[in-house]
Amino acid sequence: MLREKIVWKLFLTYAGLVIISIYIHKMVLPGVVLGFALALGIAFLVARAITGPLREMRAISRDIARGDFSRKLRVDSKDEIGQLADALNRMSEKIKKRIETIAGDRDDLLAILSRIIEGVVAVDREEKVILFNPAAERMFALPKDKVLGEFCWEVLRNSELNSLLKEVLNKGELLSRELTVLFPRERIFAVHAVPLGDREKVWGAVAVLHDITGMRKLEEMRVEFVANVSHELRTPLTSIRGFVETLKEGAVDNPEEKVRFLNIIEKHADRLNHLINDLLQLSRIESREIKMESRSINLKELIDEVVADFEDKMDRKGQSIEVKISPEFPEIEADRERIEQVLNNLLDNAVKFTPPEGKICLSALEEGEDIRIEISDTGIGIPREYLSRLFERFYRVDKARSKELGGTGLGLSIVKHIVQAHGGTVGVESEPDKGSKFFFTLPQIQSS
Repeated sequence: MLREKIVWKLFLTYAGLVIISIYIHKMVLPGVVLGFALALGIAFLVARAITGPLREMRAISRDIARGDFSRKLRVDSKDEIGQLADALNRMSEKIKKRIETIAGDRDDLLAILSRIIEGVVAVDREEKVILFNPAAERMFALPKDKVLGEFCWEVLRNSELNSLLKEVLNKGELLSRELTVLFPRERIFAVHAVPLGDREKVWGAVAVLHDITGMRKLEEMRVEFVANVSHELRTPLTSIRGFVETLKEGAVDNPEEKVRFLNIIEKHADRLNHLINDLLQLSRIESREIKMESRSINLKELIDEVVADFEDKMDRKGQSIEVKISPEFPEIEADRERIEQVLNNLLDNAVKFTPPEGKICLSALEEGEDIRIEISDTGIGIPREYLSRLFERFYRVDKARSKELGGTGLGLSIVKHIVQAHGGTVGVESEPDKGSKFFFTLPQIQSS
């Protein structure tokens, strides 16, 4: 359109000049034709010189709109068109740099979000999910592709989280809450949600989920531990106090009763002493106050010594024991006293919970770079649901039977911490009425 207007104006101008020239100079027809041709040629060249750069600007502007910043305008003049071309080039370069900066910031943000352990979920004003980091994918067992762009209440399926996000969108203020997620497994999260945008104009909300399941479990274990310790201490103390009062009320004058009561008091005092010693020992092992004094140990000799200490007890119950360990079994590097304590605790449990005429087997074998020691029995066995908690302090499957057989409830926990302090692992396999197998591993001595 611009070119046609320019051509038309130039044509009229030159045509007028030609007519006047013919009129004044009384030129002939060839002069008129030549004048018109000259006017048209000049008009075409001028129009092309003006509209050519404009067409190129339009093409490059379209490329910029599509995100292509590779082409630049050639600036051949310093007139208005040249200045316009230079401005367009500078604008293209600035837009390119800003897009690169934004893309870099976005990549950095995504890299950070992908590496943090907290789940991050963001929604817009319509409660559609706009951000769902990898940690959130793992927490909810949902792929990001199926969540982004969907309503949070349709895909997250957690009423507490959805209510929290909606409340933040409505109130425009930070809110914190604890919530429980049941799928894919039960976990507890501390959630902090904040609005996006100004308080007067909230356009979204973001929630950060921190998994505190382990913390809550530790808190429950602490409460349970305090309750167990209190109970274990209170029971013998109550008995001691009761018998002391009985003696003071006159039983002290009855020689037979006096001796019986004193024996009971002594028994409970010994139980208290064992409990306190086990607690102190466990605390020192956990805090690494007790250092493992490692040295080379002949495992065959150590096992034979431990088994010999239990022979009388097993004979009284009619139990038999089989030791499977080669005399040439390689030596291990460990604290002899502590490993002896581990074997004593495990063998003592096997003898306690194996019925008369039962059988116990103690074996050792090489397992890669470790050695594995197993103590199996034909005892009462343990239901599968209790196995994961057996090495916890004071945990008992059958509390009444455990108290009847004695013990502080700390033996297996001490075993676990001693073995772990040596760089080994502990475990158990068991089924009701089919016996149990307790085992632990220790690193072998590495030959130089």
